[in-house]
Amino acid sequence: MKTLHILIGFFSILQVISAQTDEQRAAQEKERMDKMSKEMNLEVKEGWQTQAGIGLDLGQLLNINPYLGAGNSRLGLGGAINYKALYKKGLFQWKNELLFNFSAEKTGSGKIASGSDETQPFRKALDLLNLNVNLALQTKESSTWSYALDLGLRSQLLNSYLDSASQLVYLKELHAGPYNTHLVSKLFSPALVTMAPGIQYKKGSDWQIFFAPAGGQILFIADQEIANLGVHGTKLKDGSNTEYETTKFALGAFLKAGYTHQYFGKFHVGSELSLFSDYLDEPQNIDVTWMNQFTVVLFKGFNIGLRADLYYDHDKTNYISDSDFVGGVNGTGRRINVIEQILVSYTKSF
Repeated sequence: MKTLHILIGFFSILQVISAQTDEQRAAQEKERMDKMSKEMNLEVKEGWQTQAGIGLDLGQLLNINPYLGAGNSRLGLGGAINYKALYKKGLFQWKNELLFNFSAEKTGSGKIASGSDETQPFRKALDLLNLNVNLALQTKESSTWSYALDLGLRSQLLNSYLDSASQLVYLKELHAGPYNTHLVSKLFSPALVTMAPGIQYKKGSDWQIFFAPAGGQILFIADQEIANLGVHGTKLKDGSNTEYETTKFALGAFLKAGYTHQYFGKFHVGSELSLFSDYLDEPQNIDVTWMNQFTVVLFKGFNIGLRADLYYDHDKTNYISDSDFVGGVNGTGRRINVIEQILVSYTKSF
C-alpha cells in the first residue's frame, strides 16, 4: 500500500513537471513568433521605427575547358533592397518605403570580338526603383479614418542599352562584334511622379484603403534623346515629326488598397493594388500597379520569398515577349508587364 502511494505521488510530480514544461515551451514559442512578426512588420508606436531588408538571387557556373557542346560559364546577379521608415506622433503618421529590384546575367567569357577590348557584357533583366511616401492624420483618436497625402516615384537606377539585332538590353554601350546598342532609358528617363490628397481607411494592421478623387501624375523624361524614341508615353511636339515632349501631366482618380498579414507565425503575405484613371486623356484606360510578396520565415531575420508584380500603363510601349522570336521579343505594343522573383532575404527592424 505504501509502495502504491509512492508510485502515485511520483507520477503526479511527473505530470506537474510535464505540464509546466509544456507551458514554458508554449510561452517560448509565442515569444519567438512575436519576435518574428515584429521582424516582418513595422510596429506602430510613438516615434521612429525603421526596417531594412536585402534579398539575393545568385546563380553562378564556372565551366573551364568545356567539352564540345557542354555550354559556357555563367554569372547571374540579382536581388532586392527594401527600406521602411515609420514615424508616429499622436494622430499623425508618416510612412516611407523604398524598394529597388535588380537582375542581370552574363554568359560566356573572353572578348566579344577579335581586336576588341570589350569582354562579354551583362544583360539586364530587371531594374526598378520605387519610392512611396504616405502622410496621414486621423480624424480623431481610435478612428479608422484619416486625411492623407500619398506621394510616389517610379524610375530605374542604371542605364539600359538596347541591341538592335537581338532586342536584348545590356548594361553598357557596345559597338563591336555582334553588338550594336543604343541608350533607351536611365535614371529619371523616364520617371513617374504621383501626388494625391485624399482620405484613408485603416482597420487594424491588416487592411488599408486610400482614395483620392483628384490626384496628379507627372511623367517626365530628363534626356531629350530618350524622349525622342517615342516609347515612354509622351506625345510629339506641335509641328514636329521627330521630337517628343519630355513631360506629360495627368489629373485623375487614384485608388490604393493594401493587405498584409502573417499566418501561423511564419508565412507572411503582402499585397498592394494601385489604380489610376486620367480625367484628361481616355479615363476608361486604367493604369494598374499590383505588387505582391509571399515570404516564409526560415529562422530569425532570414526568409525565403516570392515577389510577383504586375504593371500596366496604356500610354507606354512594352516589348512583346514571344519565345519563338529572336531574343524572345516580337515587336512592341501595349501589354501587361509581369515580374517574378524568388529571393533569400534578411530583414532587420531598428
